[in-house]
Amino acid sequence: MLREAENPGSQVARLTGNQRKLHSIHGVLRGRVVDGQFEVQGQPYRFSFVPTTAALVVGRLVLTGRMTVYSPQLGMRFVDAVEAQAIAIQGGVGVSPVRRQLLTGTAQTSQTSTSEQKMEQEKGPETDLQPGLHPFETPRLDELGRPVVESTGPLSFAGVLYFNLSPLNDLTLGVPLDLSKVQLNLRLAPTDDLARDLQTIFSRMTDALYDGVIDESAAREQVEELNRIFKF
Repeated sequence: MLREAENPGSQVARLTGNQRKLHSIHGVLRGRVVDGQFEVQGQPYRFSFVPTTAALVVGRLVLTGRMTVYSPQLGMRFVDAVEAQAIAIQGGVGVSPVRRQLLTGTAQTSQTSTSEQKMEQEKGPETDLQPGLHPFETPRLDELGRPVVESTGPLSFAGVLYFNLSPLNDLTLGVPLDLSKVQLNLRLAPTDDLARDLQTIFSRMTDALYDGVIDESAAREQVEELNRIFKF
């Protein structure tokens, strides 16, 4: 194995404990791959995280997979068995995507939607003050007093997932920063069927874990779906 020569400044920073930290990285789901980019001192670093297994640990989703970092200076570096533990979920805003009906045991899928989703998707353009709220109309409220808009209730969906990554080795990945505590912010804006399937699973898991009473059985079913997809 070849060892890259280190910058003397980075050696001093590591020895004195003053190495700058990388706090968070932002990625977008493409297929099953989380793809993104960050910069260090003006130099671009592309990264990808490819989950290979999923698990439910103390009520939290944990994805395990390969983290790869590419830079023009050092080329491609990767680390396996990186864990990403879900810490928060942000709902999406806008028209609810169709929740696809996944077919167990096959990579193929078919589209289904509820009557509410069909009505929402068939509506024409609107000029509302706020999505789902019509001008001069008293807003509908849920049991907690929050306004009911087009992305709440049965039409809600996961828009961003936030994960804590297990400590990464900066020397192995060739990144001159402290990678001991990095947060991965995963935006779900699918442009392909596989990513849409994963968004559906993440949305159903959100319903099972964060919608009032926890339904661990339903959450484990979604974990099984994730592992089925990750096998392909």
